[in-house]
Amino acid sequence: TCHTHWARHMYSAIASGTRAVIHARAGSRVSPRTRTRVGCRAGLFDAFGRGSDTKKAKEEVLRLAREQRRGVGHSPEDRAEMETAVDALIASRVNGGRRANTRPTVLTADWRLAWTSENETLFLLEKFPGGTGGAPITQAYQRIDVDAGTLSNEVVFSNGNAFVVDSVIEVTDETRVEFRFTAAALNLSAPVETSVPLPPFGQGWFDNVYVDGELRVARDSRGDTLVVVRD
Repeated sequence: TCHTHWARHMYSAIASGTRAVIHARAGSRVSPRTRTRVGCRAGLFDAFGRGSDTKKAKEEVLRLAREQRRGVGHSPEDRAEMETAVDALIASRVNGGRRANTRPTVLTADWRLAWTSENETLFLLEKFPGGTGGAPITQAYQRIDVDAGTLSNEVVFSNGNAFVVDSVIEVTDETRVEFRFTAAALNLSAPVETSVPLPPFGQGWFDNVYVDGELRVARDSRGDTLVVVRD
């Protein structure tokens, strides 16, 4: 592929530059320009390698999410395996440090559940799985709008009914978001179309420990972990 050819050319360039320095006459002075070129090439190679590590780590998180059925019925061993995979994903980030994971351009989106340890959501997914008789499976979403300061957690059942909890949010730093529930309702589409309000309660925070164009991982104030994909 073109990516493979590009990687080979980059590796050849790095190797050539490195050999030039190693074979330089002992005691000779290497120009600042040469040092800069070699340093830049090494930096590119390091970034490429870490990017490859991130891809593998992300694939492992998503593989576990599928095999563990989004977390439904997961064991303590399953949870430990997922947490280890998430830690590896965080450690693989190219810049190796904290990122601005709460910017509106990064965080604002409809996010579909891939895996969670949160008991309430898992209870609904287990008791009302859907997916029979041609019906869609039950899905869970987080819909976030950073500029509007809103977050909606939704579980959409196979018959079109939905359990919705609305929140207001406040970004407190480059990873953390605080939230407070403001409303909850069971929105029915069958047998009649109506909305049944429920008393909302609770507040807390979640840290967006990893975010990219496809995947987000969060850990929250209750000790739960959430893996979601951009919908």
